[in-house]
Amino acid sequence: MLKGEETSSIEDNGDFLSSMPDDILHHIFSFIPTILAVKTSILSRRWRHAWCVTPCLSFHGVETTARVITQTLKSYRALKITSFRLATAYYVTSGEINSWIKLAMSRSVNKLSVSFLNYRCPNFFFLSSSLEQLSVRLAFVICTTVSWKSLRSLTLSSCIFSYGEPIANILSGCPILETLVLIYCRGLPRRLDLSKSLSLRRFEIKLSFQSSYVEIIAPQIHYLKLTISEEQCTLVDVSSVIEASLEICIHENFLPVADFVQIMVLKMLEQLKNVERLTFGSTLLQILSLAELRGILFPTFNVQTLIVETMFVRSAIPGITRLLQNSPMLKKLIAQATCRGNINDHGLDDHYWSLQGLNLDQCWRSEYIQNIPTSVGIGSMVRCENAESKLLASFLELVLRNSKTLEMMVVQYNSTHPLALEFFAQLLQMPPTLPHNNNVSLVLNPSNYSLTASLPLS
Repeated sequence: MLKGEETSSIEDNGDFLSSMPDDILHHIFSFIPTILAVKTSILSRRWRHAWCVTPCLSFHGVETTARVITQTLKSYRALKITSFRLATAYYVTSGEINSWIKLAMSRSVNKLSVSFLNYRCPNFFFLSSSLEQLSVRLAFVICTTVSWKSLRSLTLSSCIFSYGEPIANILSGCPILETLVLIYCRGLPRRLDLSKSLSLRRFEIKLSFQSSYVEIIAPQIHYLKLTISEEQCTLVDVSSVIEASLEICIHENFLPVADFVQIMVLKMLEQLKNVERLTFGSTLLQILSLAELRGILFPTFNVQTLIVETMFVRSAIPGITRLLQNSPMLKKLIAQATCRGNINDHGLDDHYWSLQGLNLDQCWRSEYIQNIPTSVGIGSMVRCENAESKLLASFLELVLRNSKTLEMMVVQYNSTHPLALEFFAQLLQMPPTLPHNNNVSLVLNPSNYSLTASLPLS
């Protein structure tokens, strides 16, 4: 390229950047930390001060110190802030944090995210007419008066509630709240009554091992995502839930409380038997397998879409089988293969079943279970030739034999090696041997490339 042509190209590029509409420019800034947005001022003369009026500010990352945040905000001129994110691993004082949040609130911030270790939310923090979405992490939440009249979504992560009734105060001060997320929070009330929050439709809660007994009363919500621990959790009223997702976290020495946990989980499922869309995590499926092998009765479900996040291992199969058999209206099954699962099959074989007085051969007598590896054996199995296709074929056959109303089955998984077309051909030749005549659409969706297979089974 000639020197003149190179200069012309740079000028053209500069003209392009300078002519970019403000809306597009600010949209670009909304995806990057504000510190990077400031650095774009060298790209074009017009961009020199463009970041100063962008409505989205985000301070996080290794370059985000208290001094940097303060100096940057001194040059900020926008009258309206739509989104403001604050998070730094460096030491900052409560006074500095409060000054930054006050600035955001003075500019009628709509979306605020705050993450500071041991930050104690001040009284003014709970008074805002502009907030629509709020996320708070690692803070002490102490409040008596709350006025978030425009707030629709609230997420509280690893927060500590103390003194009085902060949850009740928050809900009473959020008249149009639609989504509430509580992640590993401490100090929750034993009776978590959300019934007075009439606009609430989505509720997500993750309970830590430090959590105490919790009762959940939320008759108006439509979506529930619940991750429990071994401590007791009771669903008192979730009668309007349409979609639910359940998982459990357990300790390594879980077996002594295994029987209690099974009963607790099945009581929850009794409250969710009319849900249309159900998701089960891998460890919870293993809990259900223990209950099934012990002969504990399961409720009958009205679920139409069932999602199972599972390892294709022996300890998950009885639970999945029983769910399929007890779901007479099931139309769609989505199986998401995962490498997670907290219960070791060998631990069950060596200790649990003997304590239950059950015969090991009886527990795993099903021919379909025998074709599925243990949580230890699956590691060596997937390294064998055609092992993935054989394992998947066994699982598909098990599912189709235990569900008579299924219309579609989707299998999503991570493959350890590139799969050839022969892999799909092998699987797709399997269905004619099945005993029922339902038409089922089968979709195999490996994640490491785009090949997908779909066909009717008859």
